[in-house]
Amino acid sequence: MSNLAAIDIGTNSFHLVVVKTDEHGNFEIVGREKESVRLGSGAGDLETIQPDAMERGITVLARFSKIARTMNATVRAVATSAVREAKNKDEFLDRVRTECGIETEVIPGHEEARLIYMGMLQALPLYNRKILMIDIGGGSTEFLIGFEGRPLYAISVKLGAIRLKERFFKKEPLTKGMIDDCRKFIRIQLTGVRDEIRSRGFELAIGSSGTIETLAGMKYLDESDQGDSKRRDLFITRAELDEAAEKILSIETARKRSRLPGLDEKRADIIVGGVILLQEAFQLLGIENMQVSPYALREGVIYDTMSREQHSAASLNDIRRSSVEHLLESFDRKGLPGAGSARHSAMLSLKFFGHMRKLGLIPEMDDSDSFLLESAVMLHNIGLIISHSAHHKHSYYIIKNSELLLGFSAQEIEIIALLARYHRKSGPSKKHPEFTSLPPLIQRKILIMVSILRIIVGLDRSGTGNIRDLILTQEKKGLICDVIPSQAAGAAADISLEIWAAGLKTDLFEKTFGREIEFRKMIAP
Repeated sequence: MSNLAAIDIGTNSFHLVVVKTDEHGNFEIVGREKESVRLGSGAGDLETIQPDAMERGITVLARFSKIARTMNATVRAVATSAVREAKNKDEFLDRVRTECGIETEVIPGHEEARLIYMGMLQALPLYNRKILMIDIGGGSTEFLIGFEGRPLYAISVKLGAIRLKERFFKKEPLTKGMIDDCRKFIRIQLTGVRDEIRSRGFELAIGSSGTIETLAGMKYLDESDQGDSKRRDLFITRAELDEAAEKILSIETARKRSRLPGLDEKRADIIVGGVILLQEAFQLLGIENMQVSPYALREGVIYDTMSREQHSAASLNDIRRSSVEHLLESFDRKGLPGAGSARHSAMLSLKFFGHMRKLGLIPEMDDSDSFLLESAVMLHNIGLIISHSAHHKHSYYIIKNSELLLGFSAQEIEIIALLARYHRKSGPSKKHPEFTSLPPLIQRKILIMVSILRIIVGLDRSGTGNIRDLILTQEKKGLICDVIPSQAAGAAADISLEIWAAGLKTDLFEKTFGREIEFRKMIAP
């Protein structure tokens, strides 16, 4: 048994959940904390974290860290919309690290959606149901269609209760014009989401987090029942949502609105944008009723962390591998190096990487690094869909901004994108802030992986899979890479092009490892 803590650094609220885990992959919640921080308040469109908001955040996180330590819990913290969009996020993250002792992952929006889905699956019997998930936060709303634990569609939209409040409802009293403008804006923003979700379909809708919990819980409190926002049988119908919206939107000020039964005064100003957003989602997506999940992002982080730490991580790797395949196939076009060539190159990269580990040349690298290299090799050429010129930079942009890569942290996506960026032309440089902003160990790993990737690109220069295998050995003068032709090509196969191309790509490798490498043809017995 061990204790694990998850911290959700949200745009509106910060959450801490502490659980006791067992060897069977189960967990029991032993502590919860929640604090309304409003990290995204006063920031316009979440461009910066304001000084007062940053101070509030640091104070709360220092307290959360102390609670976790007193409960002997290992902490994993994730940050969402307000942090990932802020220009001064590095300042905030540095302070969280130094003043609170917490390393924070800034997760992409689509990964946030996946983790919320994972959390829901721990609370409700949804595994065999095709669900539509909606999670309304302070800065963004996550939509996902999932089935049997697999996200079929996931997206994060820059619509949230605080963001809408800052844009449309900063002044009081509330007017019909403000409401109408907000509705029009939401409808435009959700057009693409509507089309995707309608085309895929779903069996039932599940909602999560504060806004939806509040709206669903108000009907119980309004009936003199004290209610429970964490109850597992919480539902809201379209008629009940419309009734709640009518009450909320008929009150001109947040102060008066806070008197509504079940509405926390700290949410009274942002509930306006939240209820309009949920109404529009119901209307656009054809939702008649929605079940509310008591679990969301933090519980998803707990499950995901347990999966990574225990031997059940295979399921996470399956999600990541399938998402890489999906992105690759999305950019597979006739006339360009295809998915088959990418997979072949990835196979060669794993063999090369494995030999390097056996020779003891890369002690700082592990299986997770091997998987990131494999993913980068698979995706390094996708920028060709835009243009051959500078396609390495296009590959970086596509990977960095794709919403198809699931199960990866923001740093892991950055590493894959940088590996693709550096597979040709200039290598990693102190002139590149994307590279220099990473920790020194990560920079070293990128140099190692890029040096391997460049060689592998050379070894598959023809794109025809002429090389079946390779063997790396160490000699006094350096390294020898024996290259074995494919069985289809035969012993007489001409692989001089591949050997020549690999030889041209050795500069970074030899600089990184301080030794030469030679390639030669070998005939397998």
